[in-house]
Amino acid sequence: MKKLKRIKQIEKTYVEDLPISKTLESSINDIARSLSKQIDKEIFNKKHVRTADILKLIGAGAFIAASLAIPNLPRILKPFLEDENEFEIWKRFNIPYLKRTLRRLEKEKLVQIKDAQDHQVVEITQRGRRRILKYALDEITVEKPKFWDGKWRLVSYDIPAKQRNLRKIFREYIHAWGFYPLHESVYLHAYPCEKQVEFLREYLGLGEYVRIFYVIKIENDALFRDFFSV
Repeated sequence: MKKLKRIKQIEKTYVEDLPISKTLESSINDIARSLSKQIDKEIFNKKHVRTADILKLIGAGAFIAASLAIPNLPRILKPFLEDENEFEIWKRFNIPYLKRTLRRLEKEKLVQIKDAQDHQVVEITQRGRRRILKYALDEITVEKPKFWDGKWRLVSYDIPAKQRNLRKIFREYIHAWGFYPLHESVYLHAYPCEKQVEFLREYLGLGEYVRIFYVIKIENDALFRDFFSV
């Protein structure tokens, strides 16, 4: 009987398990605070704030040292609200729903709930911080400027096979941002997109595999000019 050849499995790399770079770590609180400011009045009026919005508030520090009984919830959230009307709305927040949501976030390892002397402390975890970065990434777009600067942006990547799931995520964002597929691992854009690409590669931990090039002239560029309307 022939021995079966052992097939070597390629270990997957999961975004949730990646370390957060120092560059992103230093900006997470600002990102969370910025995202929490975007929670609009319609959501507040529903009283059942989305899980994502609760996590944003936790990331911004709104729930640190907050009791799950939340008798002082409005006072804690006041710095994050736009006006007194929203402050009054939070006074009527559905506390049982909030408690269930926090427990669910804890089960998903997005927050930790620790017992203190007379209250429970809600803290965001590494995985929770990564989720906030994901929320920020999903809101990023590449805007068309009023005037084209005449520069082409080439993004080239060579991501190892063991990180193929990260490569797939990278391509999905590149496509969503309107890049033109020049070659298999080379994409083209006419508009400023450096910060977006830098954020994406930092988030995915792909800094050493992704490069941005600036090109002044491309031969027979009529197709690209038409694609980007420049």
